[in-house]
Amino acid sequence: MSNDPYGAASVGNALRTLLYLRGREAVRLTDVSDHLGIARSTAHRLLSTLRAYGFVAQEIDGKRYRLGPTLLALARGVADERALIRIARPHLEALRDATGETANLLVLDGADAFFLDGVESRHTLRVGPRTGDHVPAYSAAGGKALLAELPAATVRSHYPAGLIPLTANTLPDIDALLADLAACRAQGYALNLDESVAEVRAVGVPVRSAAGHPVAAVTIAAPGTRFDPADIDRFLPPLFEAAAAIATDLR
Repeated sequence: MSNDPYGAASVGNALRTLLYLRGREAVRLTDVSDHLGIARSTAHRLLSTLRAYGFVAQEIDGKRYRLGPTLLALARGVADERALIRIARPHLEALRDATGETANLLVLDGADAFFLDGVESRHTLRVGPRTGDHVPAYSAAGGKALLAELPAATVRSHYPAGLIPLTANTLPDIDALLADLAACRAQGYALNLDESVAEVRAVGVPVRSAAGHPVAAVTIAAPGTRFDPADIDRFLPPLFEAAAAIATDLR
């Protein structure tokens, strides 16, 4: 019979691994093995279990591990998200009123974009807010606005199996995504042109902390019949204004 019937040692090693990763960008299997004083095979099983639950993520080459989306979402905290929603809500309403279209607030949750809040357009034909939904970040304007802030290697590591198509216009592969993200950085905003839902288009920009780090994104979403990319300039001033106002109130 095991001297550790409740698996306390395994739980302890899992927690020690997460604490070890906390102060490092990425580590190798041997780093974890040496730190815990366990066999490499045991360290591999431990990391595989943590990866299965999203607590660690394996980089694209498979040689290094970093903190995963589940732990990062927990670290971000429900309280932080509620504060962000409370602060952003009046600015989303002002953005909706200025553009006539649905305004959304998103954060990056690992490989996904998570819709924290939304204010619905008053048009009869409108895009409904997707509050509470997760979608692949590469298919959402807000998701791409935030992915554009990450190193290319990190973006690749989010999608080891490639991009799953949601519509005929979803970006076809990682290389196309990286090219799109480079354009996002150059122009200061991201577009979603029927890439998540057919006939739904959106434009998004990041909301930055006082240190300049992106903490969220705001978007305008509209039916394709009212969203011509050639007319994007009419959406950008109120969108940038809303993002700046949220950032100021967060400080």
